[in-house]
Amino acid sequence: MPDDFDAIVVGAGMAGASAATRLAQGGANVLLLERGAEAGAKNLSGGILWGNDLDRILPGWQSAMPLERHIVRKRFGLLTADSAASFDLENGAWRTAPYVAHSVLRARTDAWLAKQAEAAGATVVTSVPVERLHWEGTRVHGVVQGGETMTAPVTILADGANSRLALGTPIRPNARLSGEATELGIKETYALDAAAIEDRFQLAPGEGHAEEWVTGLFPPGVMGGGFLYTNRDTLSVGIIVQIGSLFGKQVASHDLIERFKAHPAIQSRLRGAELVEYGAKLISSGWASRPAAFHGDGWMVAGDAAGFVFSNGLVIQGMNYAVRSGLEAAETALAAKSAGRSGGDPLAEYDRRLEATGVLPDFRDFARMDRVKWNPRFYTVYPKFATSLLHDLMTETGTPKKPLRRILREAQRASGIGWTTLLRDGVDVVRDL
Repeated sequence: MPDDFDAIVVGAGMAGASAATRLAQGGANVLLLERGAEAGAKNLSGGILWGNDLDRILPGWQSAMPLERHIVRKRFGLLTADSAASFDLENGAWRTAPYVAHSVLRARTDAWLAKQAEAAGATVVTSVPVERLHWEGTRVHGVVQGGETMTAPVTILADGANSRLALGTPIRPNARLSGEATELGIKETYALDAAAIEDRFQLAPGEGHAEEWVTGLFPPGVMGGGFLYTNRDTLSVGIIVQIGSLFGKQVASHDLIERFKAHPAIQSRLRGAELVEYGAKLISSGWASRPAAFHGDGWMVAGDAAGFVFSNGLVIQGMNYAVRSGLEAAETALAAKSAGRSGGDPLAEYDRRLEATGVLPDFRDFARMDRVKWNPRFYTVYPKFATSLLHDLMTETGTPKKPLRRILREAQRASGIGWTTLLRDGVDVVRDL
């Protein structure tokens, strides 16, 4: 009996919609299923899209996709309760078209991408909470929803970090996500006039500003950071916290984002803005959150569901890896279809493609970065050390100047960190970067 489809893709985010578009372009009969009422309806992440891989399927996407602003400045900093230390990167190349980085709101971009998949020939169905994968022994042969089985020789899971279809199966044998390998993202969107945004952030029309912060604001042991992105006429503001660091702390997540927004460095940016959206979602934590395998008999995993969210402590990137992994999964499925899936392990090509395109090398090379990223001292003593050091360097007190070595010693003592620990953490950063 013939299969219902050549491929089924679960999840219409960046990974799933890109995979479905490429599959349809390649002549496959593909079904794209989305749990939300429409694509992007439950995806609250936003941020910076580096869309190089979209050129492969949607040439000229920059002029058609509902993008917000092209980023011309990125800021990284450390926060204590009342101080901030940061640095900016303003790259002249980012101000020249075609622009390489854009702020986006996923409710808009994901809906647009799903329409491109549909225009290419994919069958897109929303409001479908797939119940489970259809297993035939060790093989996945489609999905089950509402008691109905829809079959396909290839199923691509792109249903996010909390992949309900994978948990408790050979794909992810554990029935629960690891608190150490999963993060909670909370985002609020604030309406603010475009001219006010440009004046407040010193931007020309269409230009955007993005910033990420390591926050020394949270209760001891709670590790996380904050972000702020400018959109056309809104600001995206939020925090990302390691789930495991919240266990046993009796801390409300909404209190954490309120602390971040109340900081002087953030509060002034929100003056006069109106809250229009609030939400939260789970985020994969890179290599540590990867599944048992990226492919198996009849299945592949892409995007957040595969743990493809990169963070080295300075940047967080997920959308580009989602698009790339979705495209490589699609290319693998098309090649298997062309070859008739005869013999061997036809989907093993997916892993080879992930290697060749740099996805797996990126995550493997930075695998030990989690040891640095989740070092509790980076969320307590180091923000205090940095702000204390810079305060003494830059403040005029009317007294004789202190030599740098004395300023360093005083900052070290004020933050409560010993030289041995400071050197050891420095070695870890150099080695793991």
